[in-house]
Amino acid sequence: MPMSPNQGPTSGGTLVTFTGTNLAGTTAVMFGTKPASKITQVSPTEVTAISPAGAGTVPVTGTTAGGTSNAVPFRYVGPPYLCSLSATSGPLQGGSVITLNGTELSTATSVRFGTQTVVPTVVTDRQIRVTVPAGAAVGPVEVSVTTAGGTSDTLTYTYVGAPTVTALSPTLGSPSGGTVFTVTGTNLTGAQVTFNGVPATGVTVNAAGTSLTGTTPPGTGRATVQVTTAGGTVSVPGGFTYTLQRAYVTNTGSGTVTVIDTATSTVTGSPITVGSNPRGVAFTPDGAHAYVANNGSATVSVITTATGTVTTTIPVAATPHGVAITPNGARAYVSHNGSTSVSVIDTATNTVLTSIAVGSNPYGVTVTPDGTRVYVANQGSNSLSVITPPTRSPGPSPSAPAPGGSPSPPTAAAPTSPTPARPACR
Repeated sequence: MPMSPNQGPTSGGTLVTFTGTNLAGTTAVMFGTKPASKITQVSPTEVTAISPAGAGTVPVTGTTAGGTSNAVPFRYVGPPYLCSLSATSGPLQGGSVITLNGTELSTATSVRFGTQTVVPTVVTDRQIRVTVPAGAAVGPVEVSVTTAGGTSDTLTYTYVGAPTVTALSPTLGSPSGGTVFTVTGTNLTGAQVTFNGVPATGVTVNAAGTSLTGTTPPGTGRATVQVTTAGGTVSVPGGFTYTLQRAYVTNTGSGTVTVIDTATSTVTGSPITVGSNPRGVAFTPDGAHAYVANNGSATVSVITTATGTVTTTIPVAATPHGVAITPNGARAYVSHNGSTSVSVIDTATNTVLTSIAVGSNPYGVTVTPDGTRVYVANQGSNSLSVITPPTRSPGPSPSAPAPGGSPSPPTAAAPTSPTPARPACR
């Protein structure tokens, strides 16, 4: 007398179908010593009945006027119980493979994540594996498993939004590591940060998940920086550059630049020969090049910092003095102290693109951190010119009188950066 299904919960209530011969007039179906209920004669070869409560594996027989059938086994399955999830959070798009640990899981047929249902792979009676489905929204959902024994208790799984990164500061640091950095963005809770695959140390995230701090590991060159959370991995635009921390001092009388190791406050190597009467010096954002304005020779020397050598000399107008480089490294602005102009250099080609008229005797020059303004201190006209890149030839820039009437002429300008009681499973 074949039977389907051949297992069900200990609480009973399973509709079981029996097929065979000579089943007409079935008067009883027994599950061990307990009678089934709601016996229905479907046909002379088919009978259905509802299993009673029970435990273990019991013999099932059917009785007609002709006698009692052969016995077939029916297994009572205990209710499933979930103890833990191998991961309690993951990306909104799903796709993570996780393990569910518990008891009575060998007959699992489905796992539910909120409103989504997926089919698991049974590993053992205490463990199943499943691919997490996509979530409907960021946030927690209840997870349960259904087996022949019923539906389990629930655990919580949280769908996490993908992390985003808006800024890394600073973007330069020592090859020996130890630089304290800050990353701003969204969905950063639980983040890990790597520099060329090497984990940063001491990473802490604020409660809102919008900012984290950490300390760089040792490294060399330009490093790919990645932020990884349960919601995914994102690369930091521009990465991080490991560079020796150096101070460059122009020596106006000798036409050289002295390099100082700021970690030890000592001079490193021999002075670098540049042009005559060097004045201002500025670095590209990646620290790879230094631009030196040579006042006496009307040139700008480009030093490759890795080798400490001048690799390019750019002819400019007379008396270059101050140098400033935009945050994206694309342009260098050079003030000409003996005239009324500022040269704009394309750092990709190291050629002068244009000359911009400013006030008299321009001296100091600097660029705002967002690159939207260039400020020039005009020593001769006691004014401050404001240039809006990428203006090429606007004529005289708007100038603001220095405060306080006519104090000592300004020589530099430096804008400030904006303030950014479950039971234990055995």
